Amino acid sequence: MRHSQQPSSRLNQWSVALVAIVFILVTAVLAGLVARSIDIITTTSNAIDDDRARHAAGGALQSLRKQLAATVRDNAYWDDAYRQVNLDTRLDWLIDNWASTTADYPLYDTALVIDSTNKPVIAYRNGEAIQAPLSDFFGKAFDGMLAQARKSDYGTDVPVHFIRSDAGVALIGAAVITPSATDESARPENHYVLAFAKHVTPDVVAEISGSFNIAQLSLDPGPLQTKLSAPLQDVDGNTVAYINWPSQTPGTKSYREVESTINAAAVIFVIFLLSIGAVGLFTINSLKTSGMRSRHRASHDALTGLLNRSGLLETMAAIRKMHGSGNASLRLHFIDLDGFKGVNDAWGHGVGDELIVAVAGRLRDALSADAMIARLGGDEFAVVTVETSDAQAARSIGQQIQAALERVFEIGGRTIGIGASIGVALSRAGTIESDELIRRADIALYRAKDLGRGITVEFEESFDVDTRRLAKLEDALRKTLSNEGIDVAFQPLIQAGTGTMCGVEALARWTSGEGVRFGPDVFIPLAERSGLIDILGLQVLTKSLEAARQWPGIGLSVNVSPVQLKNPNFTQSVVDALKAADFDPQRLCIEVTEGLLISDPEQAQRAIEGLKAAGIKIALDDFGSGFASIGTLRRFGFDRMKVDRSLIVALDHDENAGAILQATIALANALQIPVTAEGIETEQQALAVKLSGCDELQGYLFSKPISAEALNALYFEGNTAKSERRA
Repeated sequence: MRHSQQPSSRLNQWSVALVAIVFILVTAVLAGLVARSIDIITTTSNAIDDDRARHAAGGALQSLRKQLAATVRDNAYWDDAYRQVNLDTRLDWLIDNWASTTADYPLYDTALVIDSTNKPVIAYRNGEAIQAPLSDFFGKAFDGMLAQARKSDYGTDVPVHFIRSDAGVALIGAAVITPSATDESARPENHYVLAFAKHVTPDVVAEISGSFNIAQLSLDPGPLQTKLSAPLQDVDGNTVAYINWPSQTPGTKSYREVESTINAAAVIFVIFLLSIGAVGLFTINSLKTSGMRSRHRASHDALTGLLNRSGLLETMAAIRKMHGSGNASLRLHFIDLDGFKGVNDAWGHGVGDELIVAVAGRLRDALSADAMIARLGGDEFAVVTVETSDAQAARSIGQQIQAALERVFEIGGRTIGIGASIGVALSRAGTIESDELIRRADIALYRAKDLGRGITVEFEESFDVDTRRLAKLEDALRKTLSNEGIDVAFQPLIQAGTGTMCGVEALARWTSGEGVRFGPDVFIPLAERSGLIDILGLQVLTKSLEAARQWPGIGLSVNVSPVQLKNPNFTQSVVDALKAADFDPQRLCIEVTEGLLISDPEQAQRAIEGLKAAGIKIALDDFGSGFASIGTLRRFGFDRMKVDRSLIVALDHDENAGAILQATIALANALQIPVTAEGIETEQQALAVKLSGCDELQGYLFSKPISAEALNALYFEGNTAKSERRA
């Protein structure tokens, strides 16, 4: 089985269906809320208008009461009326002033004057005398009105109530006829009651309807179920009739105005929901048909069609699940192509991509169909095989891969030869988790690359011992740095012409908490790999500057790791350290190696230009051991070069070494760059480099790296002449 089968897209299909259902439900709920809101608005508008109409009806009835009460009051509380009603000739006056006006007076149609025994003095309606007894014409409620009128004092409210008469429903008001000033001589038998009544005729109802904007108002014996109503009550609180009017229902009318639009919107909404359902079904079907293509793209490399890293992890998980309880073992091969970077650099990435595709084809052809092949990225591949107890293989998978890739490739008329470094890790019976298996294969691959080209290395438990040792060493270095425990030793730089010390090179030294000393070749790479190099470098620089402050006129050289120089904040850190130590930048020289100049020349140039702008000198260390071109040397404008010690050591056993050394120094002199020779251990070496043109010497011949205190004692303390000690 070459490619693993990805899980079904059923989860995506269910997700789409769920989203569609939720969307439909939410939309339906929103539609219901809108419909409910419309209903509430309609009902509320109707209720508000009904309340307005009720208030208007109540106001109309109250207005009628106040109007009639005012009329009764003006006529009953009248000195002339009081005098006339107590005269024997009163009848003519009463008829002229009150009885005759009932024929056409708009405020009342009935006028009554009642004596103290409740007998009518006059009783007229519409200009004619009422023939029937008042108790029959008005009923029992009339006696109550008279009683209430007699109880009312001058100035108090006039009682006005509705009453049912033989002529219909009337509004009646009554008051005792009283002078404006209190008459102490008045007797109770002289108390007469004036009553005015206004019958609620259809004309009156129409007038109320128009005046108070109550459409279709009617007077009825009782309330009508389909209409709004207000009771008309007598003096005893009994309802004698009702006024009724239809609700104007403005909310309902407004709704009817837009009902067709709302119905059209509802139809569109239903179509919209059906469309969503249709789109959901279509999407689910599309997911079903395109699921395999989507899963393939997600789990396979676009360039080669092999599994990608994600596909590899899923495949390994599926295999472990399938064979977890059996005897099958999982073998993982990590493959890194040897020389692939050179192909990219020489012919470009297009040719590199063609080579990657060709490698994938070779692996497919060379390995069995059961082998699962993946491209992890760049020039890294992986192969997973499942091995059962009865599996027999003529050659190991690693050998098959090496044999397939060591043959040359023909690409675009070019013959390209590469190889492969392979790291192998085995999980017996699925006992090792995928992440751990990958870690082991990765460690084995690094071992294979360290051993050279075309090597296959299988993971061993001892590899973890080294890993744990490095982890422990890293932890110890981290603790040392946190306590600022890195020491600095200083090696003098000697002026070739005079033999006097002209500068010192600061060298980092580390002694662990257990007293074990580690060389820079151990802890510098460790600090670079673990991300501690910036802290370490800053501690060395700070301590060096602090020590060198006490040596006036002496230059200070400090080595810098290429990793430090890649840090965009490095230049500012150096400048800040100089300010903190109050150290002249002209006395500081930063030594860099060729590695960064080749791997990242742009960043190197930015850093070097920033340092030189601050007045700091730059030296190229280990010159002669790398591949720096003349163009590179000119581009960066170094202030000094340091010849690599390998050229000095070669003087003792290589007859051509002198010529090589002279040519190297001559190149620097031609570029007008001063040269320092390091690693001088004998007088013969010192003489040779002097004659070759070096102006500074450094090595054990003059002094080993020593502490700041020892350097003080050797060159500065006690006798200033010590600083002129010659080689």
